[in-house]
Amino acid sequence: MVALFYSSQLSVVGSVFHSIAIICTIFRLVYRGWMRQLWWEDAWAALALIADVVCLACIWIDDVISSWILTIAFTTGLWAARMSVIFSIIPIANHSGSKIHKRITSLVVVCFACMWTALLVQKISICEYHSCRMDKSVAVSLLITDVIADIVLVVVPLYLLQTIGRPRSSMILVQFAFGASLLVPAFTIPHSALLLLNIYNTNTLMFAHIKAALSLIICNLLVIVAFLYRVYLKDTSNINQPLPSNGVFTSIIVIPIGGSTNALTSLSLQTG
Repeated sequence: MVALFYSSQLSVVGSVFHSIAIICTIFRLVYRGWMRQLWWEDAWAALALIADVVCLACIWIDDVISSWILTIAFTTGLWAARMSVIFSIIPIANHSGSKIHKRITSLVVVCFACMWTALLVQKISICEYHSCRMDKSVAVSLLITDVIADIVLVVVPLYLLQTIGRPRSSMILVQFAFGASLLVPAFTIPHSALLLLNIYNTNTLMFAHIKAALSLIICNLLVIVAFLYRVYLKDTSNINQPLPSNGVFTSIIVIPIGGSTNALTSLSLQTG
């Protein structure tokens, strides 16, 4: 009866979180496509979406079949979502005129790719030799990489955003979107703690599902916040009109170059 209760709890909680993440990502991709502003950050979001759909499907299939699939899907979805966030600020660094900014974002991308690959290799080896029963080494690796990555996803974007002049209202919204990354450690820490204590139950798996879905939701906040800001401002500009030639556009802000602009928008990298 207890096992059935926990199974039902996992199905409900996992389905709710993954469904929200999937809906947010579909909205993001449709909206960005409709605006004709798809860029690499959206490609990473699409990859994370595929992984999240797989995670949701694994809730409803046999555990033996889903173990290997979940191992890859959890890691891929989590890090693809993080890549989407970091790629959204690359245009800011590239057009800031600072080589240090470019090097910082490039270093973050490389470090994320290395941590992503290392975790995949470690988890796959555990599945190969220990039937996907993650041990303490995996728990430590997850805790260290997750905390480092989530802190970086808050500190680096906010640092780069300090170099540009934005209206206070829009900056608060942008800071909120990036700062939301700090919610992930709230689930990373208890998940790693359970693994360190060799506790493998439905709660352990549920934390993993929530963490993966929450990461995808957070990466979409950048676009959703921009969309809501446009609605709030009742922006009625023609989306088919030529874009201004003096701006650099990312998924969350317009950076004025040699001119001024006051609208928070949701555009991908383009130059006039």
